[in-house]
Amino acid sequence: MPLDPNLVYMILIVGLWLVVTAAYIPGTGAVEILAAVAVVVALVALVNMPTNWWAAILIVVGVLTFLVMPFLDQRFALLSIGGLALQAIGGVMLFNGTAVALPLIVVTIGIALLYHRFALLRILEFNRSAPAMMDDQPLIGLYGYVQSTLDPVGAVYVRGESWTARSDHKIDVGTEVAVVEQVGLTLYVEAVKQKRHPEEA
Repeated sequence: MPLDPNLVYMILIVGLWLVVTAAYIPGTGAVEILAAVAVVVALVALVNMPTNWWAAILIVVGVLTFLVMPFLDQRFALLSIGGLALQAIGGVMLFNGTAVALPLIVVTIGIALLYHRFALLRILEFNRSAPAMMDDQPLIGLYGYVQSTLDPVGAVYVRGESWTARSDHKIDVGTEVAVVEQVGLTLYVEAVKQKRHPEEA
């Protein structure tokens, strides 16, 4: 039974999109499995068809260039548009003696643009901003414990990290402390037993 060139083309394109998505959203597992299955199915189908392998390479390079370039460096986002041209040329020339429907090629390019603009770029921006958001979270009011005696300078462990800390009073190792101020990478702390609570005011 002859394979439908349009279906094979779509499986190849979707598989490549899933590969790129897995790079944008690492560690999910499910996306990686779907990408592997789609790519393997596409390769098996291509092997059993009159495939122009140079065209197949153009599609792979085109899709990866378009979708991966902004992931590497957003300054190259405009250059990645050239990847769409390679994808279109590869789609037209993919098979010898038969052809992928031109409207399908146009539609996949349009979907790639939308998927890239409204999904992948937003995921990328979120992933890049998340660590910065974490770093900007205020430490004031958080609790930790003394790692090395504060007299007046020492070290405390707060929010999973060791910090240089200062206190107006000597605080021994192991004492629970609360952060009352932060100046750069130095925390100003008080022992919890010394900290005034609202009901004590």
